[in-house]
Amino acid sequence: MTTIKTTDQRTWAEWLFLLGFYPAIVAFYAIYKYPHWFIAEGTDLRIFHLFGKNPGFWYATVYTAIVVATCAWVLIANRNRYQRSKKKEPLSAYQRGKFLSILLAQSVAFYLVPFVLPALMQEGGFFNDPPKLASKAAHVYVYPAFQSAGLAVYMFLIVPVAVWFFGKRYCSWFCSCGNLAEAVGVLPWGAKWVRLHTPRGESARRWEVLQIYVLAFAVLFGVLLLLDGLRLFTAPSVLSAMQSGQDFLIDFLFGSIVGVGAYPLLGSRIWCRYGCPMAKGMQLFGWLTRSRFAVVPNDKCRGLGLCTKACPMGIDVASYAHKDKKPIEVAFGLETVCVGCGGCIDVCPVDALSFAPLGSGRWGVVNKSKLIQLNDSSTRMEAKK
Repeated sequence: MTTIKTTDQRTWAEWLFLLGFYPAIVAFYAIYKYPHWFIAEGTDLRIFHLFGKNPGFWYATVYTAIVVATCAWVLIANRNRYQRSKKKEPLSAYQRGKFLSILLAQSVAFYLVPFVLPALMQEGGFFNDPPKLASKAAHVYVYPAFQSAGLAVYMFLIVPVAVWFFGKRYCSWFCSCGNLAEAVGVLPWGAKWVRLHTPRGESARRWEVLQIYVLAFAVLFGVLLLLDGLRLFTAPSVLSAMQSGQDFLIDFLFGSIVGVGAYPLLGSRIWCRYGCPMAKGMQLFGWLTRSRFAVVPNDKCRGLGLCTKACPMGIDVASYAHKDKKPIEVAFGLETVCVGCGGCIDVCPVDALSFAPLGSGRWGVVNKSKLIQLNDSSTRMEAKK
């Protein structure tokens, strides 16, 4: 993997943060996910509670506070945080909608509903959480959909329809993992981490195949759980081994420790790009069904390359817009890992990029004389009118 090289160095404050960040995040996730590593069997898990609240509540509180505070800062300041210039333009309507959506999704769907409302109704009052082990499917939404009719409708009907129209904007407008990535990505340090440390280049792109393996595992595990629930097939030892592997390797190590811990080292979307099976499922569905989502360059491009540096998913956006010192205007969509964050669009000082109008799909009108398309093998080509 390669990253954008630069002379920028980490500040002493950043180094101090990292020295405390990594021990803290490893220790917390270990206590949160595997408390029995630290206590004798039979010990009351409430030993880890603070003011009567379990570690999951405090984790969600800190997580949500970072996301909500950052979104509020962006919305109130009303400035384009993707721009590199000191004098920033007002926030675009797209980014305003995105950060408002993130603020509401995180505060309501991922905090108020699962952590606050149930606690207000629990026996003993709000500050009296019962001992409870943390869920180890928080990062992997695919296999639980094989065990719940509601989740199945959500995962296999609602999400695909949304992907067909809007691409993977779920990842940048609603998903809890994506909420933190988007919020941290516009903070001063976070923006630098994305710009300087996100893996880019062909070798980094080839590693994206890892996500297909995680998706295949999640689907296989889900199918086996479904068959087991229907009593059509049962293999307790196999299911137990797969559950243990999923819990430790995918949820704990990849989704939690690496997923969040890699922010300062590899940018903010390592889990989203290389691990999340739901994200890969959305991309494959959108690609196969020719999703209506696309990013369209125009003839204003000057080849500055700021769009590529701003992309948290490591897409070489500039290669679709400029070649041989001239604009080439090649639209791209879900043949890439794009999550529709809009950073490449808002960082551009000459407005050379935009989202295709809803419904236009891969075919995007970029000027009056030609249409640009990507064929199924992702080879770029131009089709004149």
